[in-house]
Amino acid sequence: MKMKKKFLSVLLALLLLSLTACGGGPSLSGGDTGPSSSDSVSSSNQENGWGGGEFYDDAAAEVAASEDAGGGSILPANTKLIYSADIAMETTEFDAAEQSISRIVENLDGWFESRSIYQGGGSRSLRCTVRVPAKSFQSFLEQAGQAAHVTSRDEYTEDVSEAYYDQESRLVTQRTKLDRLHALLAQATEMEAIISLENAISDTELEIEQLTGSLRKYDSLVGYSTITLRLEEVYKLSTDEEVAVTFGQRLGRAFALGLRRGVSGLEEFSIAAAQNWFNLLILAAIAAAAVLLLRRRRKRVSAPRPPKPPQPPKPPESKE
Repeated sequence: MKMKKKFLSVLLALLLLSLTACGGGPSLSGGDTGPSSSDSVSSSNQENGWGGGEFYDDAAAEVAASEDAGGGSILPANTKLIYSADIAMETTEFDAAEQSISRIVENLDGWFESRSIYQGGGSRSLRCTVRVPAKSFQSFLEQAGQAAHVTSRDEYTEDVSEAYYDQESRLVTQRTKLDRLHALLAQATEMEAIISLENAISDTELEIEQLTGSLRKYDSLVGYSTITLRLEEVYKLSTDEEVAVTFGQRLGRAFALGLRRGVSGLEEFSIAAAQNWFNLLILAAIAAAAVLLLRRRRKRVSAPRPPKPPQPPKPPESKE
């Protein structure tokens, strides 16, 4: 019995050692010990339609974009950041600065979402919204700062990772729900159940479309940064100590601008009069008739009235 107990004890110890060796941590030699927890999560996501799906970017590309846009800071993979900025600039050479900004946008594979040029008071101004790839965000700000003098620059970073993946998780759930509803519809035989399932399918498809549109909007905002830019034409930069343009030059420009505006106004008035000559003729006839009527009325009012004839004296009243 004692020998049997010793044999069982040795066998149990060997079994425990073998289990410990199989389930232990990574070996010191640095060999592969099997898939990690992150690999398991990744494979699970791929089975559910997440990893590598239509709304997922490559992890390495996202980290590289985060490094470029964030000024060198390394962010976790799949982080969804929206970069935006407001930049105000001024220049004494408006045409050159405006053309330079257009070239920068084109070279960085961006585009103008909106663009307006205003002119007034002898100066011009540019208002535009620029979209450039997120990886070119800082590059655009630096190159734009060389095209004109920057008076203010505000940068914003918004982390939408939580909202993005919440929307994506809801999308996966709705798609699974839609598949189950279609399976139930294929098995339904009663008309009431069929109508109820079709209504549920319609609502689910609408929810899927809304979630898909929301994710696409997030992808657009994350993939392309938004910069609101204002460029003002000035005669003197805010950092200059000397006046770039003298008072006489400014006065001459003002007179020239006034002359151009006056000539342009006369041309527009002449064109408008030619287009509406018949209406103007009718208005002139009505005005002439009104003037004649007023003159006749004034003559009647101002004409002297004939004197009243003298009345005979009343006879004295008799006293009884």
